[in-house]
Formats: sequence, C-alpha cells, structure tokens
Amino acid sequence: MILPKYKWIVKYQNNYSDNEIIDILHKNIGIDDYVRYHFLGFKDFIDPYEFKNMDKVIKKIKLSIRNDEKILIYGDYDVDGITATAVMYRALKAKGANVSFMVPNRFSEGYGLSNEVVDEIIEKEYQLVITVDNGITSVDEVERLNQAGIVVIITDHHEPKEKLPKTDYILHSYLNNDYPFEHLCGVGVSFKIAEALDKDFIRKYVDLAMLGTIADMMPIIGENKAIVNEGIKRINDTNVLGLRMLLEKLNLEIHGLKDISFNIAPKINSLGRIGDATIAIELLIEDDIDKIREDINALLEADTLRKELTIQNTDLAYKMINQDDNVIIIYSSSFYEGVLGIIAQKVMKKTGKITGVFNVNQDNYARGSFRTIGDYNILEMLEKNKDLLDKFGGHEKACGVSMKASNIKELKDRLSKEVATIVPFESSLDVSLSLHHTLINTDFVKELEYYDMQETLFLFNDLEVIGTQLLAEKHTKIKCKLNNGKYISIIVFNDTSLSFNLAPSDELEVVGELNINSYNGFENIQIIAKDFRVNGVQVIDYRNRKDYKYAVSHFDLEDGLILKEEFDNIADLNLLIKEQSPSILYLAPISQEKNDEHLITDLKFLKEVIYVISKRIEINEIMLQKEVKASKYVLNHILEIFEELNLVERYNGKVKPIPREKGYKVNLEDSKTYNEFVESKEVLTLLRSDINTIKKYVIEALE
Repeated sequence: MILPKYKWIVKYQNNYSDNEIIDILHKNIGIDDYVRYHFLGFKDFIDPYEFKNMDKVIKKIKLSIRNDEKILIYGDYDVDGITATAVMYRALKAKGANVSFMVPNRFSEGYGLSNEVVDEIIEKEYQLVITVDNGITSVDEVERLNQAGIVVIITDHHEPKEKLPKTDYILHSYLNNDYPFEHLCGVGVSFKIAEALDKDFIRKYVDLAMLGTIADMMPIIGENKAIVNEGIKRINDTNVLGLRMLLEKLNLEIHGLKDISFNIAPKINSLGRIGDATIAIELLIEDDIDKIREDINALLEADTLRKELTIQNTDLAYKMINQDDNVIIIYSSSFYEGVLGIIAQKVMKKTGKITGVFNVNQDNYARGSFRTIGDYNILEMLEKNKDLLDKFGGHEKACGVSMKASNIKELKDRLSKEVATIVPFESSLDVSLSLHHTLINTDFVKELEYYDMQETLFLFNDLEVIGTQLLAEKHTKIKCKLNNGKYISIIVFNDTSLSFNLAPSDELEVVGELNINSYNGFENIQIIAKDFRVNGVQVIDYRNRKDYKYAVSHFDLEDGLILKEEFDNIADLNLLIKEQSPSILYLAPISQEKNDEHLITDLKFLKEVIYVISKRIEINEIMLQKEVKASKYVLNHILEIFEELNLVERYNGKVKPIPREKGYKVNLEDSKTYNEFVESKEVLTLLRSDINTIKKYVIEALE
C-alpha cells in the first residue's frame, strides 16, 4: 500500500460529457459563463480612476514631467518587477519624462528599498521616486526620502505591515481601495497608471502586463484574464523589439499560459536570479538591435546557469530533509542565493510542509526564502517571530527573510510548535473531478489547452501497473493499462521511489494533470502525477532482479517488510507479519545454498547419500560430494543429520558408516537438524511461490 501525501478533495465524480466537463471546470474557479470569460478583453478593462489616489498620482506625474523633474522608477528583480518597471518606463518616456530606473541586486541589496539605495537616490538628486512591485513595507526608507524633499509614489500588491509609509501617493491592489478587482500584481498596477496616462498605450504593450501577471501566478480571472487574453494575442506580433527577437531566437510561438510560464518567464527571471535584472529590463525597453542581441545572449547564458544551479541545489536540499520535522528549514553555505525560492518550492511540494531554505555566508548571516502550503500564512507566522529577523516580506504563501544564522534553530522551534499545536492542518489537493478513462484522449486534452486549463487536477482510478522506468536517475515513468484496453504513461518528477515500490498488476490511483508529449511526429497522452495511492497489500518481486542491492535503499521499510531466506520457521514469519502489519512485501533474492536446501530433507536423496557411504569402509567428504553431486553446504547438513541418528562417523574430512543390525529402522524426526530444516523448508516453499500465493498468505496472516 502506498499512501498519498495529501488529502484529495474531489469536487465531482465523472458522469458528464466533454462539454459539460469544460463547463464544470470553469464553475470550479468561479466562472459561470466560460464563453464570455475566454473573450474578455480591452472592453472589460476597469476605469483606472476607480483606484483610490489614482487622480492624485496622475496629476503628480504630469506635473513632474512638465517641470522636467528627475524621476526614478524603483523596481524589483523578478518578472513582475521587471515588467512593471518596463511598463512604467515606457509609459513615462512616451510622455517626455526625464526618467531613469533602478532595480536592486538580489545578493548585495535584497528586496525593496534599502538605506544604501536611499543614499544613492538623494545623492543623484532625484525629485520623484515611483516604486513598482515594492515599497509598501518601506516605512523608514520613505521617511528618509520625505525628509530629503523627494516625493514618493508607491505602487505595490504585497502584504503591508501595520504601519504604512508616509505618502499621499499609494496605489495598492486592495489596500483601502474602492477598485473592484483586487488581484492585480505589480505590473498590473503599473499598467493602470499607464492606461490613465494614455489609453492607446495599453494596446501596444499589454503583452508586458500579461508576462508579469502569469509569472507572478496571479488568479487568471476578471481583469487579469482580460490582460492575459489580449497579451497573448499581442505577443506574437509584439511592439517590444526585444521580446520579438527573443521569440525568434527560441523559435517559439505563444499559444497560451504554459508557453509563458514554462518557456518565457523563467528565462526573464534568470537574470535577476543569477546576475543583474537591469539587463532584462533593458531587453524590454531597448530599440538598438545590437544591444538587444547582447541582452538575449546574457539572458540565455543566465538561464542555462540557473538550470544547472537549480539541479545541484535541489539534489543537496533533498538530502537534508528530515521528514519527521513539522517545519522544514534547511541551510548551507553551498546553497546559491538566487535559486532559494525555487528550491523551497520544490521541497515544500515534496514534503507537503512549510519550507525555508537559507544560504549562510562567511559572516554567519542567513538569507532565505519560505514557501508554505494549504491555509498556513507564513507572513503572519514570521510577523509573530520578527524579534529573530532583521528583514522579511512577501505574501502569505511566499516570503523572503534575512537574519542571523544563530537564530535559525530558534525560529524553526517556534514555527514547529505553532504548526503542531496552534494550526493543525491537513495538506490537501483540490481535484476538479475523477475522469473516466474514455475521456483520456488527445481531443479532450487539446480542448483543455484551448481553454488554458492544462493544469487542472483530475483523479484517475483503476490504473493497472504494467511496469516502471527510471528517467535521468531522478524521475519515474510508469506504464499503465486503462480499463478500455489502452495504455498511458505517468510521469512522476523528482521522485524515484515508485520505480522500486510498484509491481505489475498493482492498482494505482493518481491525482495529476493531462499532457500531450510530442516526439518524432507522434502525440502521446501522459499524466503528470502530483500524488498517488496504491490500495491493499503489495508484493514487489526482487527474487530474480540484479538491482536488488541498489534498490533496497529506496524501499519503504516504515510500512514494508523484506521477506528473506533467514526465517527459521513459518511461526516466526507469521509473528513478524502480525507485529509489523506491512503493506508492502519485498521478495529478496534467494541464495543458491537456500535453493538447494530442499535436498537436505528429501527422503530419496538422503537414501542415495547413505547408500553411497554404506558401500565403503570410509569415504573422503570431497569425493562423496562429487559422487552425490551436492554442494558442500548441503552435504555438511546431511552428514549432521546422519551423525545425530548414529548412522555415520566423521573424522579428518572422512566419513565412515556405522554398522547396524539388519532391519534397523531410522526415524528422521529424531534428528534436531532434520527438524530445523523441515521447519525452514515451509518458509522457503512460500518464498518460492507465485505472487498471488504470497499475497494471499500475508493477507490471511494479518487477519
């Protein structure tokens, strides 16, 4: 039995047609009219002046432009911050503003405004600072800018703290706001300012807003859906020269959300993770072809390095996980700071627990990233422990943290106690519906793609395991048979355990996404698994497999039991099964010695051996072994039996028969050795049986 990591909350059982399912999937995310939803566009944009303070912000920006004031856009190093900076820069530049931008270095400055940045802003005599995708928690920094006579406009969507920065110009997605849509990200708020400045602007650069919205994993509903719809239409004929050249370089055409989230967003994000996010912003605002080529090369190099570092750091992090912990916090000087958030996300998904991953530098200072699951609000939890932290901020699901490394253990202890006692929680997966096998076809998957619902989670029941395969020594591919006779592959990323813990004929249940794998002109449907379950007792047969010694380190020995040849009798085996109640039985290889043991209690063979001995006055044991064609191990135990029955004498490697009266009868059960091997023979007979016989035996032993 393999138990799932999560509780599965299945909203619908499948008794529906294709069209009904598409309707149901949309209703699951609060969309009643999915036809209208997929045609949301510019006509559905909300008036930007419904934002509280928008009128004041636009007046201040226009006044600064008119007075030729030095304006600084201060952004962030992720895709949301990069696109928000590019949108704001293009919008202000189009109006003739004297505008520059600045984005912090992830490693030396960290997220948001800092005192060092404030010093630079004051020194360069900027008169207006516009923060994008940051600023709402920069209370002290904004106060210093105020004292220097610099006006600050804050545009943000992150969680505020109790005290807000002192400025009349705050545009926030939901804070004290009458704006009817609260799910705009940083670029979304920047985009509304651009729209208020010039309605024509949004039609030219809506694809920039789309990029940040998708990359920041905002809900694709309402105005976000309108932005995404129009952005995807625009991007294949984009006005952003850098984007157009990047798509050409990648030979990529954008059709939907996944093309952005898998192929474009990570590449733009890589510069902020590996080097300087300034290059990514320049790529989105530059018109010089040679400079754009340089930026694209830098971006692709950074992306390659990001992938390599992610693989290395993930492997290291997985080795450091302690599954018994309530909260996973791991730290190392070997972790690369630019990929901490990615690693935390991967570990969180693997363990189903709140996860923090920290880099600790040579000064014993830690910078890290938290990711959380379910209903846990990591921002609130960190707020309660801010006495241990120097700096933190983000969302309820993801936070960045800076702190002394010496405080990590105390933070872990406090968070663990809260999780264990105050916030008991069962991690769950929201599953849209259990999918009938007849709907697992390319037409249905392409319909999901058309509606950008490829990430919909389905429950797949009654999958019969045919076999497993390791992929790149990191992932598992499972071949299964559907109940309509067709076959499907299931891919389990970053988990090799199933390769060693599944057997043919196991009945598998999977929660996962449907995906089309195109290769050499062929299209095959596969399931990308998020969680899985096998019901009932499993028997995994390693008796004739050469990889047993390697595989044993992957066995689930918490719930499993290895059936070896070492059991002396069936009673001991029964007792062990009852005590451990295993759900998985691993059949270990049986040694050649044990395979030959049946000869020790074989009456015909015993008679043959004693006959050979009795024909001589004495015989050398080696010669006897060759004559009866038995192993040294088998012959030795047979001779022990004969000795116990006073049939032979052994001395100096020779065997001599003991004369006995005619008609003398021997009772084999008078031999202790014989009885021991009779008992162990019962175990060996079981271990040599077919899988169904062994499974039946274990089930009966458990009753």
